[in-house]
Amino acid sequence: MNSASVTTSRVERIAMGVTCVATVVGTDSQEIALHCLDLVEEFESLWSRFIPTSDISRLNRANGQPTAVDGRTLTLIHHMIAAHQATEGAYNPTLLPLQIAAGDTSSLINDRRTELPADATVFSQLSGIHIFHDGKVSLPRGMTLDAGGIGKGLAADLILQFALEQGADGACINLGGDMAINTGDSVGWDVEILSPVDPEVILDTARIAVGAVATSSLFARQRTSAGINSHLFNTSSAHDTNHTVGATVIANSAAWSEAWTKYAILSNPARAIDTLTSTGLAAMLVSADGHTTQTESWKTFTHD
Repeated sequence: MNSASVTTSRVERIAMGVTCVATVVGTDSQEIALHCLDLVEEFESLWSRFIPTSDISRLNRANGQPTAVDGRTLTLIHHMIAAHQATEGAYNPTLLPLQIAAGDTSSLINDRRTELPADATVFSQLSGIHIFHDGKVSLPRGMTLDAGGIGKGLAADLILQFALEQGADGACINLGGDMAINTGDSVGWDVEILSPVDPEVILDTARIAVGAVATSSLFARQRTSAGINSHLFNTSSAHDTNHTVGATVIANSAAWSEAWTKYAILSNPARAIDTLTSTGLAAMLVSADGHTTQTESWKTFTHD
């Protein structure tokens, strides 16, 4: 390969309600990066709860009837079920009724709204979801799904795979902070971890060559001082400065990084650190007073 032909291209676009950035290294980096962002919009058309024709919206309106969906949506639902089980229910994709009740009805970037069936309710188990051999899915009556963060994470994973298959030497797909990375070398790229308490503050910098990182915060979907604060529901006292308000997890996929951030935020901090450590994940938790706690393996991704 002629080294002079290798370029790095960075393109961004608003999709999935967030800023999406594709950074690609290779001979056709610009073309590949643009195709990556086209794929983001394709995944949004499949999984957005704000698009009536999406697979997720059609499933939510199906009243328990088997519904044909895209193969990538089947992959998403498999991930939802596995993440729900692995995190002991901390990751729960059926919380839409609570989100809607809290005022989270409209898109952050346009006038699209989420409409739920009258009998929509929260489920504590996902065992009622049936995936059929012919590619159809049925939800229990009253269950509604939200692709949310795990959808962004899975999309980042799949798009990174696409970029590499198209010949990229390295790439980073960043969908609103859910990042899938393969730099194509052993050096890695730096990822700045911002404080959920003060976004102007960089808490740490992680260097990742191959893997993924995701950050979740109780303030992730804050709209106004009078509006909703989050798509997570933490029962900790607002006056408890020790409870976790933000978490960053480094894993082998962005989908799993996302799922485990939910566990980290919604669990007792000490227990979360123990579980994340035993699971082999690197993580940093941030408390309401700005204090950070890391797993031991976090050090392997940071540098002075």
